[in-house]
Amino acid sequence: MSDPLLATVLALISALMHASWNAAVKSGTDRLTQMGMVDATALVVCAAAAPFVAPPNKEAWLFLGISTVLNTAFRLCMIKAYQLGDFGQMYPIMRGVPPLAVAVISVVALHQSLTALAWTGVALISAGVVSLVLSNKLGAIRVLPVTYAVLAGLAIAGYTASDAGGVHAATSLLGYLVYLFLIESIPIPALALAARKRAAFTYVRHNWKLGLFGGVNALLSYSLILVALSLAPAAKVEALRETSVVLAAGIGALVFKEAFGRNRVLSSIVVAAGIVLMSV
Repeated sequence: MSDPLLATVLALISALMHASWNAAVKSGTDRLTQMGMVDATALVVCAAAAPFVAPPNKEAWLFLGISTVLNTAFRLCMIKAYQLGDFGQMYPIMRGVPPLAVAVISVVALHQSLTALAWTGVALISAGVVSLVLSNKLGAIRVLPVTYAVLAGLAIAGYTASDAGGVHAATSLLGYLVYLFLIESIPIPALALAARKRAAFTYVRHNWKLGLFGGVNALLSYSLILVALSLAPAAKVEALRETSVVLAAGIGALVFKEAFGRNRVLSSIVVAAGIVLMSV
């Protein structure tokens, strides 16, 4: 198998795994503890790996701290979005907001210009997200879950920018990634234990398989995308990964039996197309 073809396969598998671990969080009856189990899986794996990698250098720790705060904010907003809204609606909004936020910051704050393709992508993402917001029925906007989804998307944009800075500041990429996953995987399990106390252990005992499934998918999704990035241009890989937006809409319709499935799949295709154009 050629490198470009292997990268395509890995990126598509990563997209499915990314949508799958989010679906695992959505399917839990206690989503805080469910997310805690997903993070606990990454915590155990990275704690085992940490002694074998170089710890981050001094310059990288600031980015690690910022990313951990923003990742925790993202997780908390995502949990609330999934508690209050449909998976096929919330996930595409969360994935569509970051490129829009980056475009706004680039133009307004950094005074950078966008290409015609990028502007077309902005228009498509905007249209797709608005369509998703209005996808319940005409005039029925569920403000609270949409707000949490938008905030989660903004947090994604923030920690992505921070991680980009951290990767450049770090002397060891592998060390930075292992410690990043290790540290950012601590807050949610700790919050779940503090908030749920004994009930958290009861929930884990009955739902550990789903938590392990989510955790393994979360780790493998990111690992596969890193391998794909080493085999093919970043723009192509990231564009393929955004098929997770369409997959999530399909999961919402087929697995969770959510209404307006066809409309949300179409809107998600528009969002994914816009992200692809912005990454070209």
